[in-house]
Amino acid sequence: MGPAATALLVNSWSPSEIIFSNASTQLSENLARALKHTIRPDGEDEFIAMCEHETNVGPWQKLAGRTRNKLLFWNPTRIQDAGSDQDGSNPYAVGYLVENLIPLLSSKTRLVALSACSNILGSFMDIKSITKIIRETVHERSGGLGRVEVVVDCVAYAPHRRIDVRDWDVDYAFFSYYKVYGPHIAAMYVRAGSAQSSLGSISHYFITDPTNRLQLGGPGYELTYAISRVLPYLMSIGNANTSDSSLVEKVISSMDELSIGSALTKSFDAIAKQESTLVERLIGFLTEKKQWNRGIRVVGAVDLKERAPTISFVVVEGKDGEPAMRSQDIVAGVDAQGGIGIRFGHFYAARLIEFLGLPEADGVVRVSLVHYNTLEEVGAIITALKKVIDLKD
Repeated sequence: MGPAATALLVNSWSPSEIIFSNASTQLSENLARALKHTIRPDGEDEFIAMCEHETNVGPWQKLAGRTRNKLLFWNPTRIQDAGSDQDGSNPYAVGYLVENLIPLLSSKTRLVALSACSNILGSFMDIKSITKIIRETVHERSGGLGRVEVVVDCVAYAPHRRIDVRDWDVDYAFFSYYKVYGPHIAAMYVRAGSAQSSLGSISHYFITDPTNRLQLGGPGYELTYAISRVLPYLMSIGNANTSDSSLVEKVISSMDELSIGSALTKSFDAIAKQESTLVERLIGFLTEKKQWNRGIRVVGAVDLKERAPTISFVVVEGKDGEPAMRSQDIVAGVDAQGGIGIRFGHFYAARLIEFLGLPEADGVVRVSLVHYNTLEEVGAIITALKKVIDLKD
């Protein structure tokens, strides 16, 4: 049931396009190893990655090294954002601009690794339009002879918005089920055509079907069965009378894609509405003039429509000389008050932290909210932060 439920969740064409592993990092590395068979060496092909979670960067850097090709970086840039950069002096008000990606594309571009949502900046990416631009640009610059594929890291995206691989027109997409309220297992969509034309086998020589050539060994039965329960939970969020798992089992068995798609759309619309309320409250606090003067700087943009409730910030020296604060000290102070869990660090996006000029070991303070959090809980976070950062009402 796991492959069928996952296929419905991400809107793939078939359960045969779904593979599993213990973590997204392993899936990405397996994909890079399998792609090596069709990569031209010695500078003939190029790869592009965002400055994001290492899961969708490191494998391509290593593949570039093994094939003696280049990995190019689509880096973030300063953005005009009144909320997070009130006087133009916030170096952490950054985002990804498509106009900075286009010059990197060429006839050699073989693969572009995207993140659907930054786990530091919290920004959503318009994967459908970006993929369209990538394909059209490479087609034009290669005289129609280019062969480019797109792989998307959806780990930070999956809890907040629906993955739709058909609509996006991507070749590969992966996410971790434990980020969407399931067990510790990860799933990857592998487009059937891409599996046939682009991937060699990294498995036993006698295994010939495309899925198992990339999926080393069989995933745990208990895990792949358990993840089928995630679908009814997600459906229940925005739909009355859909929490009964028997309904979803019926949908899966009949492959009623229209029904499941409609139910998931309603649920993710409800998720987006609730999360926007939480984001508005916390971002509103962090970007108030008083907090700005104290030295609080939101990392990324504050556009409520284009961001997840994954909110990062740092505390620099205040306007009146108040000392900067280490992210780890802020988190320790909140932890000491009890009942609230926020974290600090690079969150496996060490390259982005380095790009921002922040110390890797300390990174940012990150508050991670989801749809079941409440405004009262956001209020408790704000109260705790006021005490730690010594903010006076």
